[in-house]
Amino acid sequence: MEHVLTVTETEYREDAVYLIPIEEWPQSEWVELEDGGRMLADSDALAFVYTLEGPDSFVQLRLPKQVWPSLKKAYEENLKVWVKGPELLELPLFPGELSFILDNVPGNGNYGNTMVEAVEDAFKLE
Repeated sequence: MEHVLTVTETEYREDAVYLIPIEEWPQSEWVELEDGGRMLADSDALAFVYTLEGPDSFVQLRLPKQVWPSLKKAYEENLKVWVKGPELLELPLFPGELSFILDNVPGNGNYGNTMVEAVEDAFKLE
């Protein structure tokens, strides 16, 4: 089964950024989630989608353009990334996946011109 969590807010503490989804999640299911280690681009929605995985579920952690400034800070300052749910969930593979997608989107028409321009502008990439 596939679920969606949409991040609309972020917080910073020391060496980490915390992603805060608007949806609530049951504690019993949350504790089974793990870092899925994949970052995708949703060009139509101008969002990145990061995967979380559970034993019987796949969760899309949607990161719309409005939170990209926080992702830029995490990228530039090499911050740890956590998701706030009923408990904190660390995403140790997130920085590498973000770096990979930021290396691939700029100048790549496969993502669509609007997405390429939005990423280049938000992350100051060319």
